[in-house]
Amino acid sequence: MYINKLLKKTSLNLNGLFEQFGANMLEHKDQAPAEKQDVQTICGIDGPRDTIIVVDVSGSMGYTDYHPTRLAGGIEAAVEYINIRAEQSPKDRIAIVAFNSSAWIVIDLSSITQKDRLIEAVRQLGIQGGTDIAEGLKKTNKIFKKHQDTTNKRHIILLTDGHGGHPVKTANKLKDEYSAILNVVGIGGNCKDVNESNLRKVATTDPGGFNHYRFIKNSMSLKEHYKHLATGLIWHGGKK
Repeated sequence: MYINKLLKKTSLNLNGLFEQFGANMLEHKDQAPAEKQDVQTICGIDGPRDTIIVVDVSGSMGYTDYHPTRLAGGIEAAVEYINIRAEQSPKDRIAIVAFNSSAWIVIDLSSITQKDRLIEAVRQLGIQGGTDIAEGLKKTNKIFKKHQDTTNKRHIILLTDGHGGHPVKTANKLKDEYSAILNVVGIGGNCKDVNESNLRKVATTDPGGFNHYRFIKNSMSLKEHYKHLATGLIWHGGKK
């Protein structure tokens, strides 16, 4: 008889829990959905990369709205990317391309194990000339064409503070022929400093609609963004 009473009491307790659970579900069903928040997703950390860091070195990159200059902010962000990739993916390769009204390969695709050499190369970038984004991407295409025999995933990080050139055609070629993920970063005192509509076309747009273009207003946020790119964390949401 004691066992029967215990079972009956347990049954009543369980029924009470189920009723409360059902009431809670109905209550939440009637509530409005929470406001959409910025979220992070994992992107491209499933293998080694061939990354080409493409840096605008035109005269305006000497402006001091990024302390100490826009170019210095870009250099420190690139160094952050190189250091992180060296720690987490020793089979990576990285190249550096600089552009103004023309473009040149600062260092061809090199093993990330030579990170000191890569960092030295990016730290030697200097400011001069105008802006032609297409020229930087043409040199990028030349590097990928030369190094086609690879299973590494291809990434491009393009940094610019201006307008100039007609880069969309070359960008599409890089995305179509090499399946390159093209991350584009605009910098400056104001987003009007760059041609945002054009840069969004240059950047990769994922099947879900997420576009890999960002305008970033200060060097600290720029460095953080390159860190996210290096670790595979891509932030969806408002501008940084």
